[in-house]
Amino acid sequence: MSKNNYLFFILFASLFQPGNIFSQEYVVGGDFDYAPFSFTDSTGKSAGLDIDVLEAISVSSGIKLSYELNRWDSALAHIQSGKTDIIVGIIFSEEREKFLDFTIPIHTEYYSIFIRKNLPFKDLASLYDYRLVVLDKDISIDRYLIPMGLFNDYVVAKSLPEALSIIEKGLADYVLAPNLLGLNEIETNNYQNIEIKGPSIIPSIYCMAVRKGNPELLSLLNQGILELHKNGKLTKILEKWKVYEKDDFKYKQIAKNIAIVFVIAVVLLILVFIWVWLLRIQIKKKTDSLNNKNYELQKSEEKFRIITENSSDIIWHIDSSFLLTYISPADERIRGFKKEEVIGKSLFSVLKPEGIEMLKEANKKRLFDLSQGIRSAPAIYELEELCKDGSWVWIEATATAFYDQDGNISGYHGVSRDITERKKAELLLKESEMQLRELNSTKDKLLSIIAHDLRSPFNAILGLSDLMVTNTKDFDDNRNEKYLRIINSSAKNTLILLDNLLTWAKSQTGNNTFHPEKADLTAIISELLEESASIAKIKNIALHAVQINGIEVYADVNMLKTILRNLISNAIKYTHNKGEVKISAIQKQSHIEVTVSDNGVGISEEIRNELFDIDANITTTGTANEVGSGLGLILCKEFVEKHGGKIWVNSELGKGSAFVFSLPTGNESIHND
Repeated sequence: MSKNNYLFFILFASLFQPGNIFSQEYVVGGDFDYAPFSFTDSTGKSAGLDIDVLEAISVSSGIKLSYELNRWDSALAHIQSGKTDIIVGIIFSEEREKFLDFTIPIHTEYYSIFIRKNLPFKDLASLYDYRLVVLDKDISIDRYLIPMGLFNDYVVAKSLPEALSIIEKGLADYVLAPNLLGLNEIETNNYQNIEIKGPSIIPSIYCMAVRKGNPELLSLLNQGILELHKNGKLTKILEKWKVYEKDDFKYKQIAKNIAIVFVIAVVLLILVFIWVWLLRIQIKKKTDSLNNKNYELQKSEEKFRIITENSSDIIWHIDSSFLLTYISPADERIRGFKKEEVIGKSLFSVLKPEGIEMLKEANKKRLFDLSQGIRSAPAIYELEELCKDGSWVWIEATATAFYDQDGNISGYHGVSRDITERKKAELLLKESEMQLRELNSTKDKLLSIIAHDLRSPFNAILGLSDLMVTNTKDFDDNRNEKYLRIINSSAKNTLILLDNLLTWAKSQTGNNTFHPEKADLTAIISELLEESASIAKIKNIALHAVQINGIEVYADVNMLKTILRNLISNAIKYTHNKGEVKISAIQKQSHIEVTVSDNGVGISEEIRNELFDIDANITTTGTANEVGSGLGLILCKEFVEKHGGKIWVNSELGKGSAFVFSLPTGNESIHND
């Protein structure tokens, strides 16, 4: 049964109900300050677009109406309690549909961002820095502000005039409100500190509504609105209240196109009339009726085509097998595919696996609900769709099922819009949060090492130096030399620790420069062995370089010295008195392997598995109670991998350890990221 026949049936049936709907007076509620839809004028009389529509319906139908306009929250409470019978100027939403029945739409309006002038605004992400004014119980809260994470720093206003007044005074920064209502309020109050920025959002359908369980009154209102559509009175009412003023150019173009179609149709009809008149006069009436129906159908199809082809959103239809049967031109503008390239193709062919799985699960639930006699409401999905150039675009799709005569799902139609920029903004926020956490962790680690690991070597230096100062005359040269060597060793170990701390902090904040070049490995090892000789001498440890003559590497010299300095320092630290530390290098086909080995205490398998993990925080004292931060090996691993190499350890408890790392001979394996 068509929509018009259904409405006619309801209206016809209502004439035979006890207590005819025309014999009583209906109370109309709404917002008293919601121009141009409904408001109380200076004389105390109810006025506005919706009031004019109801008055026109009253004249044509004979029903009696009275008006009680209040604050919006009171108007909603009155319609729910039964104090009023009709509410005007209301936006359709699924939540309100639980207790109200809505008429067919009277006007569709988009929300806009009304923001204080001179505030920096690049995109929607800028709103996170500003204070929001939210309209009490407005649909923008659930449909946009909460999903976008904007419902945080806000003040509540009872009405749009109050919200705009707050922004004009500088007490808040922005509000989401219907475009037409906001512009009307700004013009009425001559506000100078408010402007519209950003895209239009939240398409809103303005209707009237009655309380659930009153199909006769709903049918009467729908029939009246349809009649006003047909006789042109609704258009005049809309023009009176300047609802379409901002779209004059678009509607002039539509009117022009309709006029052209009308002229063509008239010419065709005249030719048909002549042909019919020449052939058979007796079938003239039937032919006229058929032509009139065809003309109405052409006008309807033309209106649909104009709307879909000029919409910035993608309008689409798919069958029950998810094959596309229609898609609007906006898809080519957004994804690059021509219509003929996608019609007949599966929707799944342009989705990622997780998107396919989401839709399959949603369809499975919809079919289950249908088997229980429940028709699911329209659903909103966020999916990534493939573009013609191979890239991916984020889409927000609103899908509604349609059914065949047997009540089975025969397909889906819906609207999709590009939300890629919104997704990018969300991703940037997550990445920023992650970076802040990593930097905070780095700071905590650094402070922990400074607070604990630097204390011991400084205590040793201060303690021994105090002894030497206090007992200058009592200590002979041998004891003074011994203490000075220990102080020198502690100072050098502390210097290595500080150098590691600073180098690690730079690497964590991205300030470490990387300049690889050809370098003489033999010279670098010799320099570091000479540098470490005084520390080794204290423990009578022998340092040897084996098979390193004439070897060149391609590396950042400062990073290479840091790697070797840490490995040599660790080898000395964990080797007993009179032990031995060896440094060797072997030329491979495409790289060089450098080994720093000792015959010290060795490392257990459990500790070996966590040596290069910063979260494990492995720190042990040396054979002479030397301390460390645990950062040396972490830096070694990071710098070796920066060169495209690897580092590992071979060790046995009580027999010593051998730390091995590889370096490239050329720049083929270097990572310059």
